[in-house]
Amino acid sequence: MSASGSLATIGVAELLQIGALFRKMGSLVCTFNDDRSIAVYLQDGYLSGLTDTGAVWQLGDLLECMGLLSEAEKFRLLAEARLHGKRLGQLMLEAGVLSRAEMEGLLWRLIMQSLLYAVENEADGWFELELSAVSQTSVMFPINDFLIEITSAVDELERLRSVLGPGGGRVALSSVADLADDVHALPYRLVQVLAHVDRDKTPMEVAASSPFSPSETLRLLSELGRLGLVVWAAAVGDPEAEVVFFLEPSGGEPPSRRVKDRSSPVSPLIELGRRLP
Repeated sequence: MSASGSLATIGVAELLQIGALFRKMGSLVCTFNDDRSIAVYLQDGYLSGLTDTGAVWQLGDLLECMGLLSEAEKFRLLAEARLHGKRLGQLMLEAGVLSRAEMEGLLWRLIMQSLLYAVENEADGWFELELSAVSQTSVMFPINDFLIEITSAVDELERLRSVLGPGGGRVALSSVADLADDVHALPYRLVQVLAHVDRDKTPMEVAASSPFSPSETLRLLSELGRLGLVVWAAAVGDPEAEVVFFLEPSGGEPPSRRVKDRSSPVSPLIELGRRLP
């Protein structure tokens, strides 16, 4: 069985559902206007692998983004992995830095990152679905686990769009919010999500990098939107400098702050402790 067409007509979730229902081997290849191509491999109702030509995070980048590794630790481990001819994940498993369950969770996030991009860009994408023998088997995750989360994330994304109003694209911190007071008063879960809003990520990219599930992150983004702290990036200017807040997880001390030049390559406005609680 093979089929092709526009993702605007048949979405990623529907196509994955076909793979789950038929419980056969096959592949789903999605291509987009920016020449990005995502190939999802299916086997007996499981997602058995994924390749992505886009500029996606590597494992070390995801660990750093989630606060589980410092930048220095990431580069040290990458250098050690190259020295011993191993992949970073293999090295961290052997060293006991991560358990196998934790590694599977990170791989799930990396796969979900690509799927969320595909869902967010369905209007500009095409697909080729081929149900036949494939050789790609690097992971084995139930397709239905991704379907449930993708469906919930799409619903939450629509809710976020209704909260933020006309516009789209990347999300940013509101230029009118008094972050010195607002951040200090926010529940820590909202602060953790706010830390990933940096004018360079779309809602789905924030959802992929947050320590929470994509649907939960988008729900929290909607709450931040209702509070007036998050807006579409196009709705705010590009100031020459911004205030950077540093908030410790304990919340015992008020956030310190300094002015950061907008030319700095580091863009998040709020930086949390390196380790999540």
